[in-house]
Amino acid sequence: MAITITCNFIYNHLTANVTDLMSATLKFITKYAVIGLACAFLYVLISGKINPQDKTIQQPQLLFSYAPAINQITTSVVSIHIQSNQRRPINAPGISPRTPYQTKNYLGSGVIVSTNGHIVTNKHVIDGATRVVVYLWDNRAFEASFVGADPLSDLAVIKINAADLNPAEFADSDLINTGDVVLAVGNPYGLNQSASLGIVSATGRQGLVESQAVQLENYIQTDAAINQGNSGGPLINPLGQVVGLSAASYGQFGAEGINFAIPSNTTVRIVNELIEHGKVLRGWVGLGFLMDAGYAMYGIPKPAKGIMVHKVHPDSAADLAGIKAMDVITHINDQTVNSFEQYRKILYENSIGDAVTLTGYNQDGDFSHNLTIEPPLSTG
Repeated sequence: MAITITCNFIYNHLTANVTDLMSATLKFITKYAVIGLACAFLYVLISGKINPQDKTIQQPQLLFSYAPAINQITTSVVSIHIQSNQRRPINAPGISPRTPYQTKNYLGSGVIVSTNGHIVTNKHVIDGATRVVVYLWDNRAFEASFVGADPLSDLAVIKINAADLNPAEFADSDLINTGDVVLAVGNPYGLNQSASLGIVSATGRQGLVESQAVQLENYIQTDAAINQGNSGGPLINPLGQVVGLSAASYGQFGAEGINFAIPSNTTVRIVNELIEHGKVLRGWVGLGFLMDAGYAMYGIPKPAKGIMVHKVHPDSAADLAGIKAMDVITHINDQTVNSFEQYRKILYENSIGDAVTLTGYNQDGDFSHNLTIEPPLSTG
């Protein structure tokens, strides 16, 4: 009996002590937890790092983003809506009589190039247009007037009367290289201000356009997506500067990521002439060249490099410089010339009044002549 009483006493005593200890510990933890939360709340309010009434809490800074480049170009990119009246096919189904023409709508893109409202786009975008409406980045709409177009380069300039315009900044396209990052911005399928990312796949691409009118091909190839409606929009570098003007996609079935843009240097030169003259004034130096068939016809060996002069027009810059028939031209301004197409492309990259250096050789040895590009002979 004594043992039982003693055990009960010890058990009750231990239980009471444990209960008191747990209660004291819980009170201690609760007390200092409340004090800690209160201190943290006061610190946040005093430091101002979180304001419960501030709804503009900034997102964490990304390690890398192309958003600054897009923001740089966005206000310079326009959406172009084109209306065109096209003749109906003679055997088209439908109820007669009806009007011989039907109105069709097309989409394109453009780039603002001056505060006066000049916009550059592709010529094929506005071909046959009866009405051109330009939408700015803020959805303001303006009727556009025609300034000029250049079929050889597929470039055109239109104009709107609008205020607060932000012209795009153009970079030197001669400095871009294969592998450089680029972004295409425009109005694909009516999704205005869309951007796609890619790299420069190649430069100097030629022989890509089926139209016989487009002859000055020197495209930048890129895998940045260029879809219907992107034509005329900018291809930009990571600084938001225009390095090219989106022009075409490779149309062969199954092809992906093969798209083309007109270099910015070509665009700037053509645009300036279209704004000043309404057309591009291309000159010459007075030379005619022997084509491939001519070598066989006249029994003349084709030179291993360069192109052979066939005719020098009297009193032309070439004639006054002393260039003669049978001379071979190998370079213009240090650029290699191995075909008439190369010769024409390089020459057309210059304007009337520009000085060029023609280098080549004849039976007497090498020569180099400085010439000034002249207006072409009048055909009237």
